[in-house]
Amino acid sequence: MNGNVEQVFKGVENAEEVAEKIHELKKVGYQFLYSGKLKRLIIGQEWPYIEKNQESPYEAVMSKVSRVLGIESRQTYEEVDERYNLTMY
Repeated sequence: MNGNVEQVFKGVENAEEVAEKIHELKKVGYQFLYSGKLKRLIIGQEWPYIEKNQESPYEAVMSKVSRVLGIESRQTYEEVDERYNLTMY
């Protein structure tokens, strides 16, 4: 499953494209949340890893997504969410 998410975001380097990919994934059931603990966007499948303090197979791709979107804090997440409507579904 991680490979699918990595493929979706592969080669996507600007915030508008990343936001569109998030919308596409949300339409098919993926969930995205802000993690105050990690100070970045996470995908729902990461939650068990985070809760158990384990290394997440989604860490690299979701760190990239957060970096491209400019998410570094709850405030920047809320600004990005408002700009790109990330919580639309």
